[in-house]
Amino acid sequence: MPTVRACLAVVLASVVGLGTAAPAHAGFLDFLHGRDDPVEEPAPNPLPYAVTLNTPGAERQLRRALENASGLIERADSPPSGLGGLMARARQDIGRMTGVLYQNAYYAGQIDITINGRSIDTIGAFDDIGTVPADVVVDVDTGQPFVFGSLDVGPLPPGVVLEQFGLETGEPARSAVVLRTQRGIVEAWQEQGHPFAEATQRDTVADHDTRCLDVTIRFNPGPVAGMGAVRVEGAEDVDPALIAGRANLTGRPYSVTAINRAERRLRDLGPFASVRITHEEELAPDGTVTMIVTVAERKKRVIGFGASYSSSEGAAVEAYWRHRNLFGGAERLEFSGELSRLLDDTLDPDYRFAGRFTKPGVHDPLTDLILGVATYRETTEAYRVTATEAEIGVSRIFSDTLKGAVTLSVAGSETIDANDEVETHIPLTLTGRLDWDSTDDRLDPSEGHRAHLVAAPSYDLETSATYARFSTGVSHYRALDDAQRFVIAGRAATSILTVDDIETVAPDQRLYTGGASTVRGYAYKNIAPRDAEGDLVGGRSSVLLSGELRWRVTDQWGAVAFVDAGNAYSSITPDVTDLKIGIGAGVRYFTPVGPIRLDVAVPLQPESGDPSVAIHVGLGQAF
Repeated sequence: MPTVRACLAVVLASVVGLGTAAPAHAGFLDFLHGRDDPVEEPAPNPLPYAVTLNTPGAERQLRRALENASGLIERADSPPSGLGGLMARARQDIGRMTGVLYQNAYYAGQIDITINGRSIDTIGAFDDIGTVPADVVVDVDTGQPFVFGSLDVGPLPPGVVLEQFGLETGEPARSAVVLRTQRGIVEAWQEQGHPFAEATQRDTVADHDTRCLDVTIRFNPGPVAGMGAVRVEGAEDVDPALIAGRANLTGRPYSVTAINRAERRLRDLGPFASVRITHEEELAPDGTVTMIVTVAERKKRVIGFGASYSSSEGAAVEAYWRHRNLFGGAERLEFSGELSRLLDDTLDPDYRFAGRFTKPGVHDPLTDLILGVATYRETTEAYRVTATEAEIGVSRIFSDTLKGAVTLSVAGSETIDANDEVETHIPLTLTGRLDWDSTDDRLDPSEGHRAHLVAAPSYDLETSATYARFSTGVSHYRALDDAQRFVIAGRAATSILTVDDIETVAPDQRLYTGGASTVRGYAYKNIAPRDAEGDLVGGRSSVLLSGELRWRVTDQWGAVAFVDAGNAYSSITPDVTDLKIGIGAGVRYFTPVGPIRLDVAVPLQPESGDPSVAIHVGLGQAF
């Protein structure tokens, strides 16, 4: 039976034109790539109309872009105010569609708009146009595409070439490439320690005879300067000293990457709805540049709840309460609860109730104290465990890309294995973890690497067993095109459990794989060694391999094809020739907080307890 999991989570907070034979206007290029039109007020004296778009010879993708750019088409159901309003809307369309043509390297295009057969250039604001609803026709003749001609761009930062931005003689002369090149070179100068780098000139000339676009862009790198004092603005209840220290910018070379990662660190603290880091427009007396951190604080308290259903795991509900700034130092206190398997015939649900406190800046602004306690019950095909655990630890941000944590935990558990044997364990575990992350986005990376290393020695106070778990993994992300619409993602991970007899370790501490976060298509933790009766025993080692091709079809929707492979083994040395494989595809809906994913996976070597088809739903990419 297919596995279906759907989740609903609700969070409640307590209360113009480029000349075709003359220099282009830089400001108009900017207008074409991101400025919004004014908000249109409800219209008095509305003039209804019907609109037709004619684009003979245009490719389907270009026609769709022209349609999306047209305010006449987009707002056809909201008639403008009189003929003047309709004429204004039509003239806006000429500018917006011209921008689309330039984006696609068409600089000799013609856009003609008629109202009831008359060109808008021949209609006065008070003319009688006759038939209502008005018949509006937009004719677009794209002309021939242009290519880049002569290029005079510089000076360039060391190691930077125009080809990396797509600006090459003979290549399609898309206007977005010009803007991307300008922004990219300014950022490259800034990345190399020039905070005041700017473009001082941008000229583009389109030659109709040769169908070439000549480009001139000149830059002033400005002086080299390091990052100096940090000034905090907008902080109301959070200690500004913590904010400045957490940014960790003072004394470092000026770097856009360092600034972006500092913004992410501050957002991760929790109390801030927005974080923006800029700098003063002049050098400080010591030759550095003063950094300005501007924050906007959220409400301190938040509650949330959610519900889920799975045909294999049953129905579940969860809720939490969180305080984001308990004492003014971004301290986070959270209580959460979850009930699952609510529709099982046994009417004996799984649960998890937990509390967690995080105190930033216990030793310095980059070191946090962590306290946690939880009681839970978890049921899988291999075991059912009921446990209570407590932990204390510290985490440390070592650099923009490296962080680590050391945690001491103790748990008391009662486990019933697949043979209905009851075991009691009290493992005391010291866990050390290092995480390296150079990706550009936590929930939807398109460039960079991730790696982790975990060492967790344990001593069981109940059975006197001693063992350790070691885990490591790496993920890589690479965009295949400049627009980052196609991304290849890969992951490899392995774990080992240093114990001679697996039965001396509690069943829930053994190694398993399978499920939405490991090998999709298989039931949760259903891939592992089995005994002679076919019951899951758990392993001493495991391997996980995954690959995805991600395609961002539109700004809101994407598609994914994937293959996962993995297994858990009774030996301490993994056997990578014996892997369980799951294949599938999925869709992504992109939101401001990350993509919502829905994956459909098929297990190629299913065992008892595995579905024939599995559906996985979650927030963020699978890895």
